[in-house]
Formats: sequence, C-alpha cells, structure tokens
Amino acid sequence: MATLPRNVLPWRAQSARGRIPLILVRHGQTAWNIQGRFLGQSDIPLDATGLDQAARVGAWLSDVPAQAIVTSPLSRASQTAGAIARAAGHADPILEPRLAELDQGELEGHPGKSLPERWPEFFERWVSDPADARVPGGETLRECRDRGMTALREHVASASSEAPLVIVSHKMLISTVICSILDLPLAHYRRIGQGNTAVNLLSHGPGGFALHMLNATPHLDSEGA
Repeated sequence: MATLPRNVLPWRAQSARGRIPLILVRHGQTAWNIQGRFLGQSDIPLDATGLDQAARVGAWLSDVPAQAIVTSPLSRASQTAGAIARAAGHADPILEPRLAELDQGELEGHPGKSLPERWPEFFERWVSDPADARVPGGETLRECRDRGMTALREHVASASSEAPLVIVSHKMLISTVICSILDLPLAHYRRIGQGNTAVNLLSHGPGGFALHMLNATPHLDSEGA
C-alpha cells in the first residue's frame, strides 16, 4: 500500500472546546454497489476493492485515539469498522442495529434502473415526497433517520469529549442524519455526497450536533486506490 496522506481531521479543536468529536464513516465497496442494485439490509460483504478501501481508511485513522467504535451489524459496515479497529489496536467494534441501512424491502437486489417500471406508484411518491414514501415491504427515510439519530444521541450521552467516537454506517442513513443535523428537509439527502469509506467529522455539545467535514476520502487518492 502506498504512503497515505497525514490525517488532518480537526477533531482536537472540538475536544478542546468540550465538544464530543464524532467520526462518521461509510462502509467500503460491495459488488452490489458496482452493479447498481438496491442494497439495504441484505448482508452483502465487501468486495476486494472494498476490503482495500477499509484497510486504507483504517490506516488513515490509525492515529485517532477512538474512545469507542460503533458499527452497523451488516457485514460491509462491520468489516470496515474491524479494519479501523485493527489498524489502531482499538477494542472490537460495538454492534448497533439502529445504524443499519434503510430497509429496501422488495427492492433489495433489484437494479436501480428497474424502479420506475417495476414500482411506478412508489417511484412517483419517492420523487415527490421521499421523506415519507414507504419502500414496498420496507421503511421510510424518516424512520431510517429517526432510528439513526436516536442511536447517535444515546451513544454521545455516555461519551466524553476527550477522544472521538467513531461510527460506521451506510449511505442513506448517514445522508439523512446529516440532513437532520443541518436542519435540511430529507428530500435533500440526494445532495449529501457519501463515497465508499467517506469520512465525516461531527461534534456534539451545547446547541446539539454540528458538521465540520463532509465526504472526505484522501485515503483513496494515493497510488493504488
């Protein structure tokens, strides 16, 4: 693996202010991501590229003294969290079911391009009101966002400001959580970029959550990524 850029996450500035730093990470790549299939709570593991991405983000975060690593129990997230833990010699990640991806119900495994033809009524609702359009047999974005925010609030309630809390989750959950933190309507989730193993820096303290860095992937910019 090529030498990675130095980790410059400004979490210490938040810690010095008495705020709890949170490092929110999306999982690495899976075969279904490449194939453009709906991937919610199907337990699809990382592919070879995803495993390399997980190793790279782990190496990039290896100097972060995480007070805990909390992850969705789905394999693609827990594998990514495990790589982060191993790189820095942290304790095993804590599994948190509420950090799992949006439940895609009947859409699971189907190509994204099939949505307008196969589920036209849901597609129309999703375009007009993505917050409360229920995925056939699955969840709404609002339900996904609410359980994600509940999990974050509960974990920061028992955390200190001395070191970051690392959270590993999924694209839709992370995007909706960030919308909530920024007081944006959930329809704006599409505007929240989240590449595979993207790193986001948040903090929690007086006034609630704040966002300081979004969709950072410098660990993938080096040779061989």
